[in-house]
Amino acid sequence: MRIIFKIARAELRTMFYSPIAWIILVVFFVISCTSFLSRLTDSAREQELLLKNSIVPIESEASLSYSMVDGSLLNAFFYIFIFVPLLTMGTINREEQSGTMKLLGSSPVSITEIVLGKYLGLILFNLMLMSSVALILFTSYFCVHDAEMYLYLSMLLGLTLYASCLMAIGLFVSSITSYQVVAGIATFLLLSFLNMMGSIGQQYDLIRDITWFLSPSGRAGNMTAGLITTRDVCYFLLIIILFLGFTAIRLKSRQESKSWRVALYRNTILTLVILTLGYFTSRPGYIGYLDVTREKTNTLDSASQAVLKELDGSPVTATLYTNLLGNKLEYGLPKSRNAYIWMFWDRYVRFYPNIKWKYVYYYDIMNGDSSLYRKYPGRDIHYIARQTARLNNIDVNDFLKPGEVNKLVDLSGEQSLNTLLELEYKGKKAFARFTNGGQDAWPKEPPMSGTFRRLVRNNTPQLFFTTGHYERSPWRFGEREFGVHANLQSSDVSIVNNGMDADTLSLLHKDIPAKTSVLVVADPRSKLDATEQDAILRYLEKGGNALFYAEPGKQQMLNPILNKLGVNLNNGILVSPGPNREAHKFGYFLNDTGNYMAREMLMQKYQKTGKEPAGAEFSGNTTISFKDTAGFRAVPILTLPGYPNTWIETGVFVADSAAPIYTPGEGDIQQDEYILGVKLSRTINNKEQRIVIMGDADFMSPRYKSGGKIGLGLYSWLVNNEYPVYKKWIKVKDNKLTIGKNPARVLRYIYLYGIPGFLLLTGTVLLIRRKRK
Repeated sequence: MRIIFKIARAELRTMFYSPIAWIILVVFFVISCTSFLSRLTDSAREQELLLKNSIVPIESEASLSYSMVDGSLLNAFFYIFIFVPLLTMGTINREEQSGTMKLLGSSPVSITEIVLGKYLGLILFNLMLMSSVALILFTSYFCVHDAEMYLYLSMLLGLTLYASCLMAIGLFVSSITSYQVVAGIATFLLLSFLNMMGSIGQQYDLIRDITWFLSPSGRAGNMTAGLITTRDVCYFLLIIILFLGFTAIRLKSRQESKSWRVALYRNTILTLVILTLGYFTSRPGYIGYLDVTREKTNTLDSASQAVLKELDGSPVTATLYTNLLGNKLEYGLPKSRNAYIWMFWDRYVRFYPNIKWKYVYYYDIMNGDSSLYRKYPGRDIHYIARQTARLNNIDVNDFLKPGEVNKLVDLSGEQSLNTLLELEYKGKKAFARFTNGGQDAWPKEPPMSGTFRRLVRNNTPQLFFTTGHYERSPWRFGEREFGVHANLQSSDVSIVNNGMDADTLSLLHKDIPAKTSVLVVADPRSKLDATEQDAILRYLEKGGNALFYAEPGKQQMLNPILNKLGVNLNNGILVSPGPNREAHKFGYFLNDTGNYMAREMLMQKYQKTGKEPAGAEFSGNTTISFKDTAGFRAVPILTLPGYPNTWIETGVFVADSAAPIYTPGEGDIQQDEYILGVKLSRTINNKEQRIVIMGDADFMSPRYKSGGKIGLGLYSWLVNNEYPVYKKWIKVKDNKLTIGKNPARVLRYIYLYGIPGFLLLTGTVLLIRRKRK
């Protein structure tokens, strides 16, 4: 060890006697600081301006701990990549040119000690570079209120391991050639090649895992986000060992007079050992995780973890169906398989390792879809598939022909033939669908939890929407219909994608099934038959849950049923004329009771902070009156205060005509409070019965954003809050600065001029004194 430290000290001394090291130190420090200081001064100026003008700053939903330093981290990663070839290009070959290597070879110093000593010297210089980033993170910790120290330490660890890995590679290249410039260029080219290697041969099963493992690109991404895994740490350590081993073998072969095959065998054996260790340290289910973020943002939500705990350990088979002619093709191709496993499945495998993956490739189009035929006039589907495969550089013969996939899976219920994920567990199957594009195209966490629940629960919640009287339909997607929030398969917030089923039910032809979880009567436009009314009342008498959507002018359609429950839809329409809005439209919020009904994001925020209640856009409201009847306890969930310019218009109201005028003599009514939504509950048959009545149906239509921030909250309450499986809302604590613009400006001058100037002066003095000696 003493020899190793002596060699490291000599290497470090040599580096600091070169102007290159000092220039790199100064440039790296300035570049790393620039982004951070710009963001710090801008944010401090903005925050101080808001406070000075007595404006309460809007609390950011983003963590400043990360956003303040992410630009500096990106710069640091990039310039480490640029500077490593300059630092390492003379590490070994400098000794070869000066003859020092021959002296070391004839002394009682082993090749291993030489390599480790040289590398330790590089690591010590690397730590000096990392001190620049550490200073930025340290400054951010004290400038951001309640910043995350452990996140910063994880970032620093990731950058340090990344730089150390690149230096090991540079050290090896330096041992290959005796020309420093050639070594520098070769190191840069090799690092570039290794970075690109992660995308080379990804369509081939044999090559995919090898190239993915060898590429350092993105390896520190988890650590910079606060997630430390044994897979990433072992990767860096193994790559370091691999290239240090290559270096030692190279130097050893120069001292020996053996055939070049000996060195080849040694390198091959070392490579196989490293790849084998890399394989076993990166297998799903054998990886250790440490999420150091305060709110465990890199970990599955506790609700999702609870769903996975319902599985009994039996294997889950995840089959990815990829349609060559469908959307999201790029996510299902073999070249994206590692991203699919590590970017999407990794967080699930962490808590349930017994997951198996299968892949099915096919090409087909929906019946009646002629868009591709119009694009390729006169061509058949096989020609279109061949052209698409050619554009994507894949073999069309790897894809099942139209109709063949139907032997494996039933896709008849799908609204489009896109990339689709099917989960199978103990004989039960369920789909998880890709929704939004871009980085978030993978199925989201709440829908995935809903899909897992379909596999483990014996009964899936069944929501039946009555039909036969022009009600809002869960299967149509027009601007007044309910299909978007009920059965739109491309939406990650729809009922069907969150573990529930929604269908229609005609009470004229069929009684309400016993399996019904929620009966939805959504704005009937004609009178319900006595048979239908009796069926609904019998269902309610047995304790069934229900949701009624009403509309002004059609109160008489639902009042015969609701009056039995102690609820009445009052005549008239609620209006509030204003210069910038239509009189019958309101943007309003659930009251305290309504916000505690479910766990939609804004509901959770209100529950924790008392701020920003969940709301929606309402159009045409009928007011509600009630009294406790038949054991029901009625509680308002949506109310509007009695503003001076608000009343119940009982006369004829025409939305696109002149603004209404309040005329009490004609029956218009003003109240202190208007009730627009109410919930009923009672205990019957040893369970709680739940009913919701809303005075408007438009707010759940796509024209009015399908419920807005209320979302599926009403449905969630009616299924006892078991669905959807919501993620928790996180209150960000580190969302403001502790300094003003003047201290930020002082820091800017110190970091951009003071410290770099001091380093330049120190380096200049040292180099001049060295030259004089």
